[in-house]
Amino acid sequence: MPASELIERVSTLMATRAPSALQSECTQLERRLREPVRVAIVGPVNSGKSTLVNALLGQRVAPTNKSECTRLVTWFHYGHPQRVEIETDAGVVKAVPLSADGFLPDTLGVPVESVRGLHCYLANESLKDVTLIDTPGLGSVHADYSASTTELLALGANSSEAAQRADAIVFLFNQAVMQDDYAALQLFKEAGGPDTLQSAANAVGVLSKADQLGDPMGDPWAVAVELAGQYAGRFEAEVSSVVPVIGLVAETSEAAALMERDVQHLAKLAAMEEKAFSRLVWSTDRFVSASAPVEPDDRERLLDLLDMYGVKRAVGFIRDGVTAAIPLRRELSGVSGIAQVKKSLMRFLGPQDHVLKVRSVIDSLERMAYAANRGGRPEMDAWLADIEELRLDPALHPVYELEALHRCYVGRVQMSPEQIAEMAQLFAPGSAANRLGLGDVSTPALLSAAQAGMNRWQTFRVTRADPGQAAVARVVIRSYQILWKELQ
Repeated sequence: MPASELIERVSTLMATRAPSALQSECTQLERRLREPVRVAIVGPVNSGKSTLVNALLGQRVAPTNKSECTRLVTWFHYGHPQRVEIETDAGVVKAVPLSADGFLPDTLGVPVESVRGLHCYLANESLKDVTLIDTPGLGSVHADYSASTTELLALGANSSEAAQRADAIVFLFNQAVMQDDYAALQLFKEAGGPDTLQSAANAVGVLSKADQLGDPMGDPWAVAVELAGQYAGRFEAEVSSVVPVIGLVAETSEAAALMERDVQHLAKLAAMEEKAFSRLVWSTDRFVSASAPVEPDDRERLLDLLDMYGVKRAVGFIRDGVTAAIPLRRELSGVSGIAQVKKSLMRFLGPQDHVLKVRSVIDSLERMAYAANRGGRPEMDAWLADIEELRLDPALHPVYELEALHRCYVGRVQMSPEQIAEMAQLFAPGSAANRLGLGDVSTPALLSAAQAGMNRWQTFRVTRADPGQAAVARVVIRSYQILWKELQ
């Protein structure tokens, strides 16, 4: 079913069947259905969340210093004019401009303790399809600010909070995974209950600061790839994948912060005799203080933009013939890992953004109904029955197809390659003939193929499947049943 039809199905249910006691909550959730998918960037303190946000936006706007904004949940929306809206606990919204250099303001003019969140509106095309949410660091010494992140991930049944939930997360790992990190992943996974889509299917892991791994004098990328693979295995039930990224290099290259004058300074370093340059980059202190053909202040700027790893890679590209800022930024972006981060997001979030929103709304509706149904009110019982009927509606079956296929892709459920290929084809959009792997055949032939698929998977389910395989088989059988009925 097209995304618009799926959204309208849920919208109609709320407009025509919701109990009067839940009308206000449903109005908020209706707005939620019309907005872009929400992706929260989550991780420990100083893990590079704001740097990654800037890299994904291609715009340096999220502060990476210890400003007031880094202690708050910040939402990045598409909108004109560009501005920041400060939302307080009292429900007051105060609009302030971005700083002169385009960043969020260092100070807000109101007590940070009274701020519920910041909403930054940018004329940035990437935000038309996704709302990015930058969060305070987990394990922060400011327990209340860290708590605001966990609140974002797993809000209670209160409707005004439920409407604010993130649909998916990008979780940043440091070199050592702390207990707070694992707790946050579990919190997001369990927020919607045992049947929620909030699982590895809509969580991507990122190993940040990959340039700080391994031998400082060697190339850390191989170490980062190996460690990311270990985390992917360890947290396969929580994240769909773990990819390494060199955040600072990604931010500088994607946000076009490296200017022509910086390239000129890098070119002077590239012209140094190799042994002299190698001694210069032994440490950051030596890089700034030792004798070199570039002024210390300019070298400090290069470190701020690229850190030592990025400086060495940039010098290498210049020695290979790159001479201008735009191509150098392109080369640096290529070695930063940001392309793989974006690819992971598109693979696991792009095709299912409307499904994520709809599932979040349905979960919220169900939680609100149970919370309001103390004492067994008939209208709430009827509403819960409506929600259950919606869950079983064929329009929402792609949710379960998506989750089932993902379990097989990441190895949580072991299926044969032939079974996985059959599932991928059956679950894909397109005509009945294409989904059944047939050409131009008659309707009776299509019905026969759908029936054969049902029988084949039913036999597998009852004779050979383990519990995980049986759960996947039930989804596949349901897919064949729905297709069979459509062909009638």
